[in-house]
Amino acid sequence: MTDNQNITFFLHENEATENSNTEFSINDILQEIDNSDYDELKLPQIIHYTENFTVKELLLICEYYGFAKELKTKKYNKEEIIHILIEYEFDPLNQPIVSKRQNMWFYMNELKNDKFMKKYLLWS
Repeated sequence: MTDNQNITFFLHENEATENSNTEFSINDILQEIDNSDYDELKLPQIIHYTENFTVKELLLICEYYGFAKELKTKKYNKEEIIHILIEYEFDPLNQPIVSKRQNMWFYMNELKNDKFMKKYLLWS
């Protein structure tokens, strides 16, 4: 005789849309950076951004997330931009837009590396 048990779960969708930055504040993130040490989960991403991206490319990512203008206005350096990006990307509320951005960047790189398709990509 088997014992059947029902499993019940509930999905709760956040009210924030994927491009909304209603409570996002760069000053708050910089304050968090000053008050905390980076854990080992963030360190590989910091190294990746530092070694593989220019400031212009980092600002493109920030523009996708919707906060590049403030970074450009206040003239943050590369290290500060990277730390702001890391804090934004590691926030669970931002995970849908971060995943979408990473996916799109992957597709753009695939197109850019294809001999035939790269001529159709405007950004290279």
